[in-house]
Amino acid sequence: MKTWTRVPEEDEGLSKGLVVGCEDGSLYIFDQQCPSILVDTVDLPPPGVVQSPRSKSTMQNPFQYSRSTSPSAAPMPFLVSPRPRVVSGVSKELVEAPKNYVDFDDEPDKLKDMLKGKNPSNKAVSDTASERTASVKSPSSPLTPIIPSAPTKRKELSTPPNSSRPFSAPVSPRDRTSLDFDLVIPEDLELRYHIIPRTNGAGNAVESVSVLVDSLICVVLQESGILYLFSLTDGHCLTSVQAKDGLSREQLSPKDRDVLYETYAWHNLQVTTTQQGTYLIASASNRGGTPSAASDIEDIPQERTLSVIYGLVLGREARPMQHSLEFLGTWELDCIANSLNILTNPDGRDLTFCIDTDGTLCARNLKVLPTLPAPPSLPESESTSAHINIPNPFKLKSKSSEHLPIQGTKINFKVLLDEPQELGRLLLDTPLCGFTIRPGANNLFGLVWTEKELIVVECSGEFDVLYRNPVEDVMDVQWLDDNHYAVLYEDRVEVYDMQHVDANNDSVQGQHITGARYYPNLHISIPIDHWDAAYFPSPSELLIVSSDPCGREICVYSWDEDSSVPVPQRLFRAPAPVSPDAAATALFPLGVGLMLQGNSDGYLRLLSLEQLCQTSDAPPDPIKVSDRPLNGYITGFHLVTNFRTKDKYIVGGADDGSIAFWAMHNLELCGRWVLFNTALSKVVQFPEEKGSPLYGCVLCIAEDGAIAVIALDEFQFLYLIPGASVKLETICLGGHNLLLMYGDRRCRLWDVQTKEFWRSMGVEKAHEMLDQGGWTRIDLDSGSCASSTVWNVPAPLPKSPDAASMMSLQAERFITSTIAIAKTISTSRDQTRVILQSLDHLRTILSALLTPGFNDDMDSVCKEKLRVGDSGVSVGLAIADSITLYNIKENGEVWCISGNVTAARLLSIVLVLKAVALFEEYAEAASSVISYYTTSLPTYVGAGYKPPSLPYLANLWFQGSMELRQAIRVVFDATISAMSDEEAISIVEHWQIHIPCLQIPSERESTTAALSLFICGYIAAEKYSFMSAPVLREISKSISLYLLDETSTYRVLAIDLCSRGFNVWQYYIDAMEILRSLFMLATTSRKNDISPQNVGAQARAAVLFIATTNTPLFMSTLGLDILTPPTLEHRRSVLQIVAFLIRKRPSVLQPNLPRLMEAVVKSLDPNNTTNRDAVLDTATEIIGYVVKTFPTVDFHMSSQRLAAGTNEGAVVMYDLKTAIRLFVLEGHKKPITAVSFSPDGRRLVTLSMEESVALVWKVGASFISFFTPGAPPRQGNSGGHPFKTFNFNIGSEANMSATEVLTQVKSEWASDRSVKLKIRNSTLTFST
Repeated sequence: MKTWTRVPEEDEGLSKGLVVGCEDGSLYIFDQQCPSILVDTVDLPPPGVVQSPRSKSTMQNPFQYSRSTSPSAAPMPFLVSPRPRVVSGVSKELVEAPKNYVDFDDEPDKLKDMLKGKNPSNKAVSDTASERTASVKSPSSPLTPIIPSAPTKRKELSTPPNSSRPFSAPVSPRDRTSLDFDLVIPEDLELRYHIIPRTNGAGNAVESVSVLVDSLICVVLQESGILYLFSLTDGHCLTSVQAKDGLSREQLSPKDRDVLYETYAWHNLQVTTTQQGTYLIASASNRGGTPSAASDIEDIPQERTLSVIYGLVLGREARPMQHSLEFLGTWELDCIANSLNILTNPDGRDLTFCIDTDGTLCARNLKVLPTLPAPPSLPESESTSAHINIPNPFKLKSKSSEHLPIQGTKINFKVLLDEPQELGRLLLDTPLCGFTIRPGANNLFGLVWTEKELIVVECSGEFDVLYRNPVEDVMDVQWLDDNHYAVLYEDRVEVYDMQHVDANNDSVQGQHITGARYYPNLHISIPIDHWDAAYFPSPSELLIVSSDPCGREICVYSWDEDSSVPVPQRLFRAPAPVSPDAAATALFPLGVGLMLQGNSDGYLRLLSLEQLCQTSDAPPDPIKVSDRPLNGYITGFHLVTNFRTKDKYIVGGADDGSIAFWAMHNLELCGRWVLFNTALSKVVQFPEEKGSPLYGCVLCIAEDGAIAVIALDEFQFLYLIPGASVKLETICLGGHNLLLMYGDRRCRLWDVQTKEFWRSMGVEKAHEMLDQGGWTRIDLDSGSCASSTVWNVPAPLPKSPDAASMMSLQAERFITSTIAIAKTISTSRDQTRVILQSLDHLRTILSALLTPGFNDDMDSVCKEKLRVGDSGVSVGLAIADSITLYNIKENGEVWCISGNVTAARLLSIVLVLKAVALFEEYAEAASSVISYYTTSLPTYVGAGYKPPSLPYLANLWFQGSMELRQAIRVVFDATISAMSDEEAISIVEHWQIHIPCLQIPSERESTTAALSLFICGYIAAEKYSFMSAPVLREISKSISLYLLDETSTYRVLAIDLCSRGFNVWQYYIDAMEILRSLFMLATTSRKNDISPQNVGAQARAAVLFIATTNTPLFMSTLGLDILTPPTLEHRRSVLQIVAFLIRKRPSVLQPNLPRLMEAVVKSLDPNNTTNRDAVLDTATEIIGYVVKTFPTVDFHMSSQRLAAGTNEGAVVMYDLKTAIRLFVLEGHKKPITAVSFSPDGRRLVTLSMEESVALVWKVGASFISFFTPGAPPRQGNSGGHPFKTFNFNIGSEANMSATEVLTQVKSEWASDRSVKLKIRNSTLTFST
């Protein structure tokens, strides 16, 4: 549990919050400040991308446990008001039965300890004094055995880190000046959202939390070693890393390599800030200290702490997705994780303090080096007390060699940890539980606690034990400030004051009084019952999370110097509702529109998507219900297939450890067994392979790794494979052996025939065996198979009501498949039904996304025209490695959370509405709703509206489909249009420094550079008049850089920017070179050589845009490249572009058609046989398209002549055999409308609508024309006049545009000398 206090900018008021971590790995965020909504809204669901179906019962019931060992009244999770059911749960206390496992490697060591008189339970690592979670833990980790006869209750404690606070470089690690959290008003907290990380469930408990107030970032360490950075603005994951990912076997020395094989439990997270930056230090302890099976090291200490340090690289505010954690190094010490402390000197140096296994308090200097150094030879002066610079420096003793730890000093990567310097030694009669240190104004105090004793020591000057007090059942000890500390017991909290006293224990003033010393005095004792987590936001305040059968609450205790026992004041209350009969505990998609729901009453119910999302108070009538219930609540579903009969079955489990099989077609219960002591976690089915020993079998895996093998034929339980104390990660089948690979890098071989374990090995030996072949591998983390490709279950947490009723929708895939269905032509009733069902699905999703209540007219359009009803679904946000569910009370709040949430929801609305618009009767209404949400919504929401995040949209654009990109463009353009000119300029100035052309070559392909070009480019294309010439020049150069680089992965971005703002970029780059590149990209057939994205379609769109907006430049480049291409391949591409334009945009070519045809004809020069043969097919295709499309061009096949009319009234005749111009006919004074050859090729009719005249020309070859090349044939008269002239008058029908001419003017030859000219509805017949 952790609090924060921050004064936001722009006078938004004081923002205070509380983070509560849970055993299932999730986080709950509470806040005191709500968004300001200016309009009263109706009660509808919150925003996001993650679809969270829920039933009415989900809101009302945190279900009762069905295990016999469970309490009758389990503590209830956090619940909010009835409506927002999607954020309504903190995991309940797990009371588990003994695990069913045998770990052969651990048994000998446990036996040795028992023979020595040691209790194996003494090896358990105690809770750390660093920020622990606020969940209610079971007596032990889900992956460790539990002895039911002697259960022990473990509280989850949350305290400030023992390092310097993460906001500046203070002297004291717990300086509270920036963390005061004055929570004194009852009912002061409000649940804002629930964060569910990618890693959740058993083994992923939140162990430590820290808040970076200035950046509003929450740093979370899970038990499994995953470090997360979450944004406190909207809860999305900024980055994540596995703590040991930076380690590799090659980088570690042989003596250090054993850390890779240890099963470490991560507990401690400390954040320190120095002049160099902010560092995160995660520490873990080995579980029991048992060496791995693969280790060759002897005499390994029983208690060890592994620490890993990461550097926090914060992105700028406009680049929230660019935060990163840089691995710096690691070290390993012989101590428990709860005794490691890190302090920062006034000069910025970091010091580590810990108590070794022999009871010696040691200090070490910790340095983070800029580069990987060679092991330095430190001068002796650096090992003196002056090197550890804190108030009243230590009088250090030189540590003798006999007390040096077994693991020597290490220099790893960028971290330098000095030799230990001994401060003193403690004689401890019982195992050490924890140690915490705190520098006072002039002193350095330490608190040491064991199972039976609490010791206060002073480390300034001579090491001195100030106070020893026998205590029992100490849960944690925390420093509150320089002179106060708190001791937390199960039933009370005691706060002590370090007073300066004389020999008679009377308080004295002054630091140099003879015989005076420091002594702790009990300041206040606070009785507390039923508490689950505790945190001190200030020295005079205590936050408590407690639970009882009536619910769960957060209370604050406040006191001062003169106060008596403080009275708790409630900040948040989640009452326990009356348990209904059928709360949803699991969901499973059976298709796009069918959902299988597991309930707390043990029944399965099949519901349609529309039923699941309805708002009716009464539960829907399910399509099907299972015939018999299980004896507990359903925990999850899996789908398997009988390879012999091809029948499909649903496999599920209940909380009583049972496994059940249901027939998929009728939900009939086929088989049920109670086999496990923990819930079913995974179901594995190896691929169909006859002859395999597990053919036709299903492997059901429990949370503790136990495996039940069940044959699908006749549903026979075959045998049970014992589990282990660590997580099972991989199962491999080879021959008659089953290889089980665990999280501690140990592996075991199970013989399927003899049904026993026969070998244990390390992971490297296992990999050598797998490399020999013949093995089938299944990774359990890959998730179970569902029958739906658009839905999945991201967090199967049955004890969390909101997570249990949550489904994740793959929106892009859903829309793509729906569009494909909508575009099909129905030929049967079944196809029509599928099309209408897809429309219903779109309406259902849309009902969850829309936020009515702002505009009555638009609400009417949605309900009456689009037929979109109300929804009982809440929508969250899925980004990277997390899902966030929001507690929304008013519709307008969904648009006031963050730019990411707004962008995700708005994009989803546009994406769905564009799919709805494919149905003609809804197209107009869908367009109206899109326009309203993208342009008008901010006005209705008010000042709290958060505009869509441009970086969020840009990131999605790069890997999105065409449908998604189009929706992004709509939202992006609307966001830019709503910006003021000053805002646009400010954003461009911010991102300009990351433009690709300004980066070094290695950084030009970075995500940041591409995002910068995307944002700056699109803003400049719309608001170029406000941009400076240098900015436009840099953007243009970057576009050219990406476009001309054949290896660039962001070529598609450059192409798209060319289609948006080429009229801007052409003045700063070689425009013809860009055009030529687009020609090649638009016609290339080797798409994989360019980009995995659809570059060709984008390039063709850019060519169309340029041809329309800059026709002169386009035609000049086109004609030049046809006549004098740089390569033959380029000429072929250009001709293909011409054919493409004729089909898609003929009006662009029409004014320049004569020039184009001359270039095409010259490309067929018979004197250049190679070029002619290469382009002959394409040129012939182009001529065919031109003749069919444009009436001003005609071709006569027998004579191979081509006639092209011009806008000047001339007709040019070409001979395609010789690729030359034969002659020019000049009889018209105005543009020619149409030309047409007679069937025998001896007559040519030309038509000019503006002149209302038709001319007939003799164009056949004659003996005289042989002697007058270049001259037109004689027409039977002198002066070059046409053979015949026909004037006509058809009135207004002659008035038509150039586009209409293409379709409204036709010529038909009745015979060689009779032609009909059809103009609109008029027909003119001439004799030629």
